[in-house]
Amino acid sequence: MTAPDPDVTVVTVTYDAEGLVRTCLDSLGAQRLDGLRMQVVVVDNASRDATARVVADEYPEVRLVRAPRNLGFAAGNNLALRDVRSRYVVLVNNDAVVAPDAVRALVRALDDAPDDVAAMAATVLLAARFRAAGPDEQDAAGVVHGPDGRWVPDPEGAVRLVNSTGNEVRTDGFGQDRGWLADHARHAPGPDVFGFSGAAAVLRTSALRDVGLFDESFFMYYEDTDLSWRLRLAGYRVEHCPGAVVEHVHAASAGEGSDFFRFHDARNRLALLTKDATARTALRALARYVVTTASLAVRRRRWDLVRTRVRALASYGCMLPGLLRERRRVGRAARVPRARVEDLLVPATRGYTYRS
Repeated sequence: MTAPDPDVTVVTVTYDAEGLVRTCLDSLGAQRLDGLRMQVVVVDNASRDATARVVADEYPEVRLVRAPRNLGFAAGNNLALRDVRSRYVVLVNNDAVVAPDAVRALVRALDDAPDDVAAMAATVLLAARFRAAGPDEQDAAGVVHGPDGRWVPDPEGAVRLVNSTGNEVRTDGFGQDRGWLADHARHAPGPDVFGFSGAAAVLRTSALRDVGLFDESFFMYYEDTDLSWRLRLAGYRVEHCPGAVVEHVHAASAGEGSDFFRFHDARNRLALLTKDATARTALRALARYVVTTASLAVRRRRWDLVRTRVRALASYGCMLPGLLRERRRVGRAARVPRARVEDLLVPATRGYTYRS
């Protein structure tokens, strides 16, 4: 007798992360599902360590998909998403720990939402704990500067800082995590948010069938914002589910200050805007990128950043013919004008970062 399809499929993509994936899968195994049927799928991006063996030997209930090479976040997720038979899909980063009621909360919230809500972002918290910085610690190395104050990492600290309650896009074309480094106890955003974060979210499978999966040319970074933007153009909405909490070891898989991050972040932001934004927004972002790169060379002589930005621009140029084809395809399928979607963009204000 054929087993019934699951209600929700949880997908996590991993690469060289044996320890991280254990912790993630243990948290998924401890879910309180209240009768929901859940299938967990791990896509291993041809890890060089023992990740695939650990999943196969220690988690036999998990479906393991072995990629032939490192496909990145976008294509790695697509390997699993193409075969999903459940009505919902939950995406979880391999460096995340999922609270015991989080999957159930996401599914029930989407059950109760209108049909035009295609995705719900979880509440993603930084795994680290913090305490308020003292008067003599305000500018110390390692202090975190957020919208509610400055915080010192402290394993015994009681403060939890937000990683994301969904993705926003600024009017200058930069994407950002909503609530980044806010005190979780004070962060109370509205339910509507521009997009979901791939770190932890639930999506309607039917909406994915409608607009398509992740753009695999992005490899990683901005692919979740691109998919969110396409959902918005198709008339769908994205909301936040405050009761679904996930802890995230931020940038554990790829360091945020690395050359790898800077390259993909810069290139994919230009690619995203070329595909999805109005022509004015895309061209202004491209012009600003060129001017900023020139300024880094002439005024600041930051040759390391200049080289990375030039490589990103060259790669973007190689992608451009395909991006323009995608732009036409997305435009033909759109049910909402690009300009109306851009009404959802937030002002370009200074972001908050870790101090080092």
